[in-house]
Amino acid sequence: MRQLTMINQVKELSSLDSNVRAVFMYGSFSKGEGDKHSDIEFYFFLTDANSIDEKNWAAQIGEVILFFKNEFGTKVAIYDDLIRAEFHFLDVKDITIIKQWEGLISFENKEKMIHVDKDGLLKEILDSISIISPIRNSRESIVWLSQSLVNSLVYTGHLIARNEWAHAHMSFSYIQKYTLWLMRVEASAFTHWESPSKSAEKDIPKALYQKYEKICPSLNQRELIESFRSSVEIANELFFGLRVSQNIISTLERIRKVHI
Repeated sequence: MRQLTMINQVKELSSLDSNVRAVFMYGSFSKGEGDKHSDIEFYFFLTDANSIDEKNWAAQIGEVILFFKNEFGTKVAIYDDLIRAEFHFLDVKDITIIKQWEGLISFENKEKMIHVDKDGLLKEILDSISIISPIRNSRESIVWLSQSLVNSLVYTGHLIARNEWAHAHMSFSYIQKYTLWLMRVEASAFTHWESPSKSAEKDIPKALYQKYEKICPSLNQRELIESFRSSVEIANELFFGLRVSQNIISTLERIRKVHI
């Protein structure tokens, strides 16, 4: 697989580059799930991040046909075979950024995440992390997801009422994301949590997936309105099953009265 070759090239080149002190790999390949369609993703920690030619560095592992900084500040390389790579180039003093992800992402495969570690700093950081796998079905998590879903429903409801159909259609991506997370909690399907739609057709029960289909409208106005109604009903079912607090349910009921 081409990606595995590229990953090995990153390791070899980084080991020879004195400016590179550590390389942290994340994404599908760090979880052992990568395939020929997967991205490769790295954090580089450098002695001097200002001295590196980022595009030229990326070009050492393949022919780069597009290189740019996306809206999140990540450097993205697209290679001639359409493999995508995400690169973050940081000073080594910023390696503690990894500690900030504790409780947010899983570190179950931390051995695969350590790609290069010349000074032992990556291992030290990862060994200091106590929350290896966050508890996704904690009461705190369920409350936050439910509040976020209600917020997305309020926002989308106003867009539909204003006849902003394209804007409402885009807003459904938030409704879908939070609904899928709550479905995963209900089904105890915590694999692929960071990307809740990934392999959802395999991870969650068929009945839940069929409900998810109902909140995936086209740009058709009637479909948008119907999917919004379905979103509210499905949210109510999830809230009931997950024993969400009454104030959240009351807010959902207000959405129903105002927008449905």
